[in-house]
Amino acid sequence: MSKRVIKPGAIYYIWTTTKDCIEIFNDPHWARFLLLSIGYHRYMLNYKIFGYLIMPESFYVIIQPGKMFTVSKIMKLIKGNFARKYNEVKKREGTVWSQSFDAELVENMAQLKEHLDYIHMQPVNRGLANEPGEYEFSSYNNYSRARRTTIQLVIDSLPEDFK
Repeated sequence: MSKRVIKPGAIYYIWTTTKDCIEIFNDPHWARFLLLSIGYHRYMLNYKIFGYLIMPESFYVIIQPGKMFTVSKIMKLIKGNFARKYNEVKKREGTVWSQSFDAELVENMAQLKEHLDYIHMQPVNRGLANEPGEYEFSSYNNYSRARRTTIQLVIDSLPEDFK
């Protein structure tokens, strides 16, 4: 694995899977808990979220870390918090997540929008929804301004100075 690039003020497109791609998030309870964990850590670690998606065996997030915590620390805390609670409730031990996560620097607004389009269309492409707005565990409705009756993370406005 190559060394992760740490760049102050950078935006990262991140994705990770559960160990052996087990579909934990087919259960909406666990998908909602992961959303709450991401939101909690956003508040505690002061990072910005521009998009997210939780799929049955994985999650995607587009974030901009604040000055205090790296993307690695943020992901370690999100994944660790979720794994501890999941194992406790399921009365199990062991790894919940794949060993690491993948992160890509987002260099410009066009790339950011491309990643958002990709994650928002994944539920449709995988046959989990007929339209992106039907899928509960995505930031799509934040952008379409649709009203939600389920948990929805607040996302940050796209940076205006990002070219």
